[in-house]
Amino acid sequence: MIPDPELNGKIVMMNPKMWAQHADEAGVIGQITKADAFRDDFFVDYGGASEHWHGANALLALRKSTEIYDLLRDKPHTLSVNDFKDLKNIALLLDYGTKKHHRTAMELVLKNEHIRDAATIRLDLLLGIDRQPGMER
Repeated sequence: MIPDPELNGKIVMMNPKMWAQHADEAGVIGQITKADAFRDDFFVDYGGASEHWHGANALLALRKSTEIYDLLRDKPHTLSVNDFKDLKNIALLLDYGTKKHHRTAMELVLKNEHIRDAATIRLDLLLGIDRQPGMER
């Protein structure tokens, strides 16, 4: 499990199932400002007037670049040329490691829904949180 202090500042995307409910928000890509994984409480700044409170299953995080490279190596025939290129670019951006690069990688995921499952993982799965409260808080 990732320690809570390391989650602060992590770039995340709101689960697409929640987009319609939050259409009035500043965006769907945000940054964790406060995390308590034990309580399954995550505050995210989407660039609006206030932070939003979510459970981990309401957020998507980027996979590790090594997982993406493995997919590109093992199953290139399952991807279109554009999807392959976007995934390669995401992996490279993750290798750079800055928040700006992670945000750019998440923006590529937002623009290309075909690569979402390959490039992201629900935060609860990443953290090993096994309880499944509702997606809304």
